[in-house]
Amino acid sequence: MVHGPCGIINPNAPCMKDGEGSKQFPKALREETEENVNGSPVYKRRCIEPVRVGKHYIDNRWMVPYNPWLSEKCNAHINVKVCASVKCVKYLYKYVYKGYDAASFTLKNDDIVNYDEILNFLDARYVSAPEAMWRLSEFSMSHNSHTVIRLAVHLLEQQVTSFKEEQENEAVEWASIKDTTLTAWFKLNLIDEVAHEYYYAAIPQYYVYDKDSTKWQKRLRGGQQVIEECLWLVYRILKDLTFECYY
Repeated sequence: MVHGPCGIINPNAPCMKDGEGSKQFPKALREETEENVNGSPVYKRRCIEPVRVGKHYIDNRWMVPYNPWLSEKCNAHINVKVCASVKCVKYLYKYVYKGYDAASFTLKNDDIVNYDEILNFLDARYVSAPEAMWRLSEFSMSHNSHTVIRLAVHLLEQQVTSFKEEQENEAVEWASIKDTTLTAWFKLNLIDEVAHEYYYAAIPQYYVYDKDSTKWQKRLRGGQQVIEECLWLVYRILKDLTFECYY
């Protein structure tokens, strides 16, 4: 599991772009593994005696992160990295939800004089054997496990309002009588003492927000598989201000 080498040692390496290696090799030697909020962790790399591989001498700076058991089990080169950031999670889910594999190709006959490239262009779908078996067996292609509820966080009379052109007055009038999840939570605390036991971010586990009446209603069942999407830090900062405004 050795990368390259590239850079000054081998400027003709496939990963070279604009005179630099696109994979950021060689890596720096480190005594301990460090977290990296913008990507993969910065792994520990001991300083060892260089070993000759082919024409070049390499050390731990050129090693690609891997799992010895997987490499031996699959008899293949498998890069392994810890998913430790939001960017990595989005990268993984992009491939899960991007849809089926597709292939674009054209059918061309050189004997045809008036060749129409647009009419002969085909957008085809490729179904592999594992996917075909999965669909023939009627297995589920996806599954929803949790519900994400977005909680509004705003100052007094500064909630987000959507409107169409030349309907601004109607939108402002509707916003004045419509409660957001935040303002409805304040009103809930005025009439329901049980709600005093829960923070704003935890309220969807015990109450359901009705968009038609813009009110929080007691949850009859469920609540364990609810994820609250809330700017928690902003909420804690504005908490005292909003309480002062509404009470």
